[in-house]
Amino acid sequence: MTGQILNNKQIDDLIKQGIIGFSGYDSAKLQIAQYPLSAMSISEVGPDHKAKEIFRFDESHKSFSFAPQKYYLIDILEEIRLPKGIIGRFIPSSSFIELGLSITAGKIEYPYGQNKERIRFGIFNCLTIETTIFNDYRIAYVEFFDLRGLANLEYQLTPYDKNIYIERTHDDWDGPNYERDNRE
Repeated sequence: MTGQILNNKQIDDLIKQGIIGFSGYDSAKLQIAQYPLSAMSISEVGPDHKAKEIFRFDESHKSFSFAPQKYYLIDILEEIRLPKGIIGRFIPSSSFIELGLSITAGKIEYPYGQNKERIRFGIFNCLTIETTIFNDYRIAYVEFFDLRGLANLEYQLTPYDKNIYIERTHDDWDGPNYERDNRE
């Protein structure tokens, strides 16, 4: 497992060993080299750049319609905690692409997830018509890369990254792309 994308067996083993922390994990959902992520809630971003949750998927709320040409934030149900040396990258699902939804996503790496931070994507409805998704849709996939066995330079958060991380994990943070969820 050195310097490679992890396959489903490697991902499953690392989760079972507790090396990758993964709440909401279901081994039956694993694909060859990625895991599908599900929606938990939708937020609107106001002119003040603050996110306000407007919808949460549950047993009685199974679909959400995105207004045309509008930007939203979507929080993911699963939580991931990675050790140093393993990174996660996100890939939009093809079903979202076909629906005309554009996803803005990035990557995760240590220390992300150590404080139960949520994964959040930006979603933009590129169409001029409303687009509906359902609770069982795959929003995106996470793929993992294991760099632990390589001769990596020691890395630390830059002052900029430290400030962002501190702000995002502070109890009263309500910034443009993160709201702390105090789930236990």
